[in-house]
Amino acid sequence: RAPPAPHAHTQDMSFCVYPLATPGARRARVKGLAGEQLRTITLGPVAAIVGEVTVRPRPTVANLLRYDRILTQLWAQNAALLPVRFGTILADSSGLDHAVTLRGATLRKRLGVVRDRAQMTVLVPIPYPNRRRTPTRRARSGAEYLRGRAALDVPQLARLRPAVRRWVRDERMQMRGSIATVYHLVPRGAADRYRSALERAAREAGIRLRVLGPRLPYAFSDE
Repeated sequence: RAPPAPHAHTQDMSFCVYPLATPGARRARVKGLAGEQLRTITLGPVAAIVGEVTVRPRPTVANLLRYDRILTQLWAQNAALLPVRFGTILADSSGLDHAVTLRGATLRKRLGVVRDRAQMTVLVPIPYPNRRRTPTRRARSGAEYLRGRAALDVPQLARLRPAVRRWVRDERMQMRGSIATVYHLVPRGAADRYRSALERAAREAGIRLRVLGPRLPYAFSDE
């Protein structure tokens, strides 16, 4: 008697979401964390670049670094990109459609903000950090953010802002111990001029700092 025909073992596939972008997003020669082919799902004014996977990627250092490289490669090919939190998995395209529909207007606005812009990160040591009024949650409006920034502001940063104000389109700030971290959103083509102007102003003012970037706008994705 002939042996029974083998049955193929199949696993449920899910979508691993990488960045959100505008329709027509490019992804040439970029593969996902599991080596999977990436594809674009267009949902109205927003597109998601996704890969089909069978298991959720583990948050190891190697995977996080690889994830950053994947997003950076995609950012180099696209004018507007919003990074999505590592390991975002959806069961199917309907879940993605629902998530984007709920926030479509906000996502479209954020894509417009980051379009053709890069993130520059400035690290400034603060000898005597002000810990009295540190915000404990994300600001819900621009006015609330500015009030929170004032609570975190330090004289060193106030002295440097005029040197780069012409290029800065948005700003975020964090205090981590005695280090002030400032994120500036600047035009991609102005990154070198921004860096030179900021470092020159810091030297003239005797302020120590470190400038990192340009890179994709993690601090401005709000996702």
